[in-house]
Amino acid sequence: MVTISRSLSASQAQAYHRSEFTSSEQNYYTQSNQIKGQWQGRLAAQWGLTGDVTEEQFAQLANGQHPETGEQMIRHRESFEYKNERGEMVKTMEHRAGWDATFSAPKSVSLTALVGGDERVREAHRASVRIAVDELERYVQARLGGNHPAETTGKWAAAKFEHDSARPVDGYSAPQLHTHAVFFNVTEMEDGSTRAVQPRELYKSQQYATAAYQSELASRLKALGYALDTGKNGAPEIRGYTKEYLEASSPRSQQIKAHLEAQGLEGAGPAQIAAHRTRDAKVALSPEEMLAKHQKVAAAFGNQSHYVVEQARNLGTQQDRTDLAKHAQEAVTWSRDRHMEREAVVDERELLRDALRRSMGEATLAEVKANLDARIRNGEFRRAGPMLTTREMIDLERDNIAAMRAGRGRYAPIASEPEVERMRKSLAHLSGSQRIALEEIVTSRDQVIGLQGTATAQPNRAPRSPVR
Repeated sequence: MVTISRSLSASQAQAYHRSEFTSSEQNYYTQSNQIKGQWQGRLAAQWGLTGDVTEEQFAQLANGQHPETGEQMIRHRESFEYKNERGEMVKTMEHRAGWDATFSAPKSVSLTALVGGDERVREAHRASVRIAVDELERYVQARLGGNHPAETTGKWAAAKFEHDSARPVDGYSAPQLHTHAVFFNVTEMEDGSTRAVQPRELYKSQQYATAAYQSELASRLKALGYALDTGKNGAPEIRGYTKEYLEASSPRSQQIKAHLEAQGLEGAGPAQIAAHRTRDAKVALSPEEMLAKHQKVAAAFGNQSHYVVEQARNLGTQQDRTDLAKHAQEAVTWSRDRHMEREAVVDERELLRDALRRSMGEATLAEVKANLDARIRNGEFRRAGPMLTTREMIDLERDNIAAMRAGRGRYAPIASEPEVERMRKSLAHLSGSQRIALEEIVTSRDQVIGLQGTATAQPNRAPRSPVR
């Protein structure tokens, strides 16, 4: 699963880097004095940032400065206080350093990689994070300011930090494989100028990034011989673990859940706040002491991870890789039908997200995208920026518009002006184009009657392609 934080201030980002991201105090399977972050992103590569993330580089980017020259790339905004309309003193955020996206492996995957000791599973997690981060980068936009719309640049610099343990609960840090990817608040335009990042598209891409990460992870786990089940939120869970062992190995999740229930809250936002409010103090246990605790819990449930790893190694890959193209075709078709049933257009990320969820390891992200690209080239899908529609949907919309125009001016409106005004106020949740279309129908009785004669000939959904 991928969760993206609120924007971090420059001081927050640097504090997290020192005390959280690079700390080895709670990374019991990483035997080193410090967690070394790794660079990723087109902008990072362009600046020559490769290998380990240094504290100086991180601090400079957090402050909107070039990581090598120190040149100020993004105007540094200082924090200030002001009185709002309610007379309350409000302190603004200082310069936005970036955002922290956390890629969390499913609990069964963490147990297999860490307690079970299968380093191949940890590598599968790393590769899946790398692919998902690349996908997020495709939708990076520059904030241009004023009334100018944001512009897609597809460039950023990201610093990744891999951790292997959850926050302690009553002195116990459960095995939990996860990666923090810090995306810095700077991107580059075609002319070489640098701009701050528009975060709206980042949050809109969160579900797609989750699907990309989980789909890649599922495909790689199957290739290693692991049998999978679908877990919470569609996550791939490795088969062979009991519910009781998974819950015993998830005290942090249980702690956050209990806090939300006590407060009568739910959702990702409150869960993020609860995660900060329920943090226990760090524990001063050596790696040997904490690993012994992990093994004690595992032994109490029959050492399930060791059995699961042994079984996968004995079986080897059980996935028929020859059917990948077929699975990709079926997944894209299913997602197309799901979205085009009631909408004329769909965001590419939403279509890919649901196709990946449908295939979940039966086809890789690359194969699903290749299938979609091929169908765009042959004209089945039409692209307008990040939005997609189909050839059939365009024909249907064209016929509907023609029918509406043919009936215009022949009959009196079916709604009075006061009724129309009430309707306008009730349609605030619709987009501008949706409101305009609905208002035209309501205010022109002739359009409705004109459409009645074509109701049977013009279905309210696009015809389906026979290809499945």
